[in-house]
Amino acid sequence: MPPRTRGFTLIELLLVLAIIGIISAIAIPALLSQRARARDKAATENMVGSLGDLLGQWDRFHEKGLTSAQCIASMQTYIQTADGKSPNPWNTAGASTAYNPVFNIANGNATGSQFALAAANNTNVGKLGQVQWTVQTPDHVTGNPGFLGGAVWLISSTATDVKPHVQVKESSLE
Repeated sequence: MPPRTRGFTLIELLLVLAIIGIISAIAIPALLSQRARARDKAATENMVGSLGDLLGQWDRFHEKGLTSAQCIASMQTYIQTADGKSPNPWNTAGASTAYNPVFNIANGNATGSQFALAAANNTNVGKLGQVQWTVQTPDHVTGNPGFLGGAVWLISSTATDVKPHVQVKESSLE
């Protein structure tokens, strides 16, 4: 008579499944939070990169003799055509909605921090990952400086946020 082979008991199999369930309950939320941080970082990097491009466009258009209003309109056209290839990392449908082609106009901000707050107020949770552009043209009469900035609503919040969940990057305009 051949020796009897022994398999796993039902209790042993259930114990293994319970251990796998516990490990999954720990690992899956950690993976999802890493993905959220990566998407937030991509949205911020899209904004910072485009801000540098827009500053260059502002200078180029001013050198051509365009008025501030014409420069803003030209930057809107530029952002629609050039930056459409950088999709919003939070838009899982795949549509390219990373940049709002409309520039919000700000006035009367004497400092960069005042302007940053005005830019932050132009975005909300419904525009997750979508950059909202704000511009304040230099006013030589009042002495207010010019600024160009982007604000993006993110899932995570850091100590450097202008307001919770909003990252802002601004630069001076001449």
